Amino acid sequence: MASPPAAAAERSPGARSRSSWRRIRGPGLAGLLLLAPAFAGGAALASSPEAWRAYDRQVRNACVAASGLAAARVKGQRVDLPDLGLSALLLEGTYPQPHMRGQRGLELCLLERRSGRASVAEADQLIGPAMTPAAPGPGAAAPR
Repeated sequence: MASPPAAAAERSPGARSRSSWRRIRGPGLAGLLLLAPAFAGGAALASSPEAWRAYDRQVRNACVAASGLAAARVKGQRVDLPDLGLSALLLEGTYPQPHMRGQRGLELCLLERRSGRASVAEADQLIGPAMTPAAPGPGAAAPR
């Protein structure tokens, strides 16, 4: 049912009708369904085996370049943390400082996927001697 001409005249000039609001809101479900294949195509390319090999090379190169170890090399496989947008890699090499006398060391590298920035931290304690049990606290019974 159409509104009477008097009601239309009472409306303020800046007021919008429902039909104009729908046009401003967006393409709607039909438009999104038409755009979905365009976005899905990019995801399919990103998960190809060649794309994963290229990403693995990127992570390895960035981590070795960011490492403070001399003759750094990758130890193990890359671990992806998709919820955090990070990839982790363990590196092995020798400490370049003279006082370390060529001691071998480990570093943990984290690469931010979006920025491609690698950060490293010493990780010698990740793989080390077996843990010894802690001393019993006060009030704990002594072993027999």
